[in-house]
Amino acid sequence: METALVFWILLGVIAFAFALAVQMRVVIALVLRRALKAWKPEFDDRVLANDAVIAAAGQSQSQSGAEPVQQSAAAHLIETYPNPLRHLRLARRVSLVAPVMLIVLLALGRFRLGVI
Repeated sequence: METALVFWILLGVIAFAFALAVQMRVVIALVLRRALKAWKPEFDDRVLANDAVIAAAGQSQSQSGAEPVQQSAAAHLIETYPNPLRHLRLARRVSLVAPVMLIVLLALGRFRLGVI
């Protein structure tokens, strides 16, 4: 009984973390796109603003493939909004790791623990 309870609590926590990470990625990217639009009106184009947010979140120092406009926007975001970018990177990592953890936990619960 204890094992089943711990299993379901752990499964719920990981599923909640995944849902929260996906939501954080969407909301933070939206806010950063709006910040770029307020900074320079040319970022009214969603694709251009998305590319700048992706470049800033990736924090790749050699953004050789990016246009100069995107490089300056990424530099602006890195300088002005370091905390939201840090949260975006964390949400990105969690949204990649959590589904794998869910699958492993479900397999463990089914084949090893026998709680499913």
